[in-house]
Amino acid sequence: MDGMVKVYPKEFPKGSFFSQDKDGYYLDGYLKANLDALKINVVKKNYDGFILFVGREGFGKTTLSFQCAKYVDEKFNLDHVVFNAAQFLEAVKTADRYSAIVFDETMGYLSSRGAMSKFNKVLIKIMSEMRSKNLFVFLNIPNFFMMDWYVAQHRTTGMIYIRKRGRFASYDYPTKKKLYMAGKKYHSYATPPNFIGRFTASFILDQEKYEKKKQEAINEWAEDKKFESIWKKQRDTLVNRCIEGNFMNRKELAEVLNISVMQIGNILQDKGD
Repeated sequence: MDGMVKVYPKEFPKGSFFSQDKDGYYLDGYLKANLDALKINVVKKNYDGFILFVGREGFGKTTLSFQCAKYVDEKFNLDHVVFNAAQFLEAVKTADRYSAIVFDETMGYLSSRGAMSKFNKVLIKIMSEMRSKNLFVFLNIPNFFMMDWYVAQHRTTGMIYIRKRGRFASYDYPTKKKLYMAGKKYHSYATPPNFIGRFTASFILDQEKYEKKKQEAINEWAEDKKFESIWKKQRDTLVNRCIEGNFMNRKELAEVLNISVMQIGNILQDKGD
C-alpha cells in the first residue's frame, strides 16, 4: 500500500481486530511520523498530546482516532473511549500517565451551540489535569469551528479533518490557527493543510462491545434530555406564575433559580434560554 506503513502493537486485546490479524494495521507514513514526534514531545518534554478529529458522522473519525490512540498507547482499550463530559472527566482523573483517551462524539451530544458552549467550559477545566498526567487526548467532533478559540487555536496540538471515508487532511499547530482564523466566518476548510493522507477501515477495538457502550451512552443522554425538558417546563411555569402573581420580581427570581435576569425575560417572552 503506497504511502502506508504497517505498525505492530505489542499487545493484542482479546476479542479485538488484532485477535484475527496478528500482522498489525496500516498508518499513513506522514501521520505515523507526526505521531512519533508527538510521543517524543509528550514523554521527553513533559507535554500532553491533544488532537482534534473533525468531519461528518460516518466518515471515519472513530476509526482513525482509535488507530492513532492504539499507536501512541499500546494499552488503549474500550475503557478509555468516552461519550460525554462526565465520562471524559472520570477517564482523565483515573488514567495512568501517558495513556490515550478518545472522546467520541457520535450521537449528537454536541450538536447544538448551547451544548458545545457548555462542553468548551468543561474542557478548559479538564485541561490542567490532562497536562499534569501527560495524556494523549483525541477528541472527535463534527465541526472544528464550534470549538472555543482557546481550545481550537491555542491548546490543541493539531487537527485532522476527515474529508471523506478513507481520506484526511492534517493541520499542525500554526496551520490549524490559520485555518480557524480564515475559515471561522463561513466554516470553510479551504486553508491548505500540512499534508493529506489515507487511512484504512481497520476497527482496532471490539466493535460489538463498542456499539453496546455507545448505545448505553445514547440511552443515558436521551433520558437526561427528557428530564431536562420536564424540568424546564416546570421552571418556566413557576417563573410566569410568580411574576403574574407579584410574588417575586425578576431579580429575586433570578437569584432563587440561579439564572440571569435576561433568562427570566426570555422565559416570560416564551423564548426559552
